[in-house]
Amino acid sequence: MTDTQASLKPAQPTLYALAEDGRSLNFLFTQCGACGGLSFPANVPGCMHCGQPLEGAAQVARPGGGELLEFVTLHVPLLPGMAAPSIAGDIRIAPGIIEEGVIAVADEALLRPGMALQAVAAVNAADGVYACRFVPVNPEAVQ
Repeated sequence: MTDTQASLKPAQPTLYALAEDGRSLNFLFTQCGACGGLSFPANVPGCMHCGQPLEGAAQVARPGGGELLEFVTLHVPLLPGMAAPSIAGDIRIAPGIIEEGVIAVADEALLRPGMALQAVAAVNAADGVYACRFVPVNPEAVQ
């Protein structure tokens, strides 16, 4: 990781952090001391599996990514600064945990439900932050 990358901050610090390679992201989970289940994001107050309070529970960083479940092209920006068109999808990031994410491909024809996605940093150097974007793990396998 370069010094420039190390100075960048995550746009959503409770969700992800830059991995050692300086490109991919680690997702931040909390591991329940009672049942051992992972909850996301790391700052949730209670375990999504057993309901136990998570105050003082261990935070766990795991490589960011998951399985694409479904996707859609958005022709209007849903958030300030979001480009249109953009592709958004539901992604299973861990057993029982499904999150919405922006997928950084030029054409939704490159995507298939069930394909593996990796979370990568989309750097906005002017603001000194990076956001999470998903890319296919094996884009050449898509036909």
